[in-house]
Amino acid sequence: MSKIHCIDFEYDHDYDLIGIHSTLPDYRMAYFLNHYLEIQLSRFKENLDFKSGNCSFPLYIFEDKTAFTTWSLIANKHVFTENVIQGGSNLFPEETKITYLIPEKKKVDYFIKISGLKDDMELNSALLGINKINNIIASYAIDPMDLKSRDNLIF
Repeated sequence: MSKIHCIDFEYDHDYDLIGIHSTLPDYRMAYFLNHYLEIQLSRFKENLDFKSGNCSFPLYIFEDKTAFTTWSLIANKHVFTENVIQGGSNLFPEETKITYLIPEKKKVDYFIKISGLKDDMELNSALLGINKINNIIASYAIDPMDLKSRDNLIF
């Protein structure tokens, strides 16, 4: 008689997540976050790519070796154009589409993923610094366990 052993593995989402609403481009967002939070986000050499959706998201990372924290800034939206099949009633041959990193949070423009914060006071301090930036409409903490597509934030 043979036995089947199943290993159930679920990633531990042990990080804090901040959602940001803003019209700033990603490089300007990273600049202002560096200035107001006194961190050093820098562009990661590669984008976060998803082959299944043909989309990529710019990624900025800062590893604070003294505080043992890692900060990641990632855009939630990927805007691209797609050719429309000829023969339809479309006036234009291309169509603009948007793909989301976290589809259930379509209104969020950027996510900040912070690994290694000691307590909620550090998160609240980061939120206060983010809200000082003029071009940010809103920022707030998000519980990653409430997101269906939280595995997209594993990088």
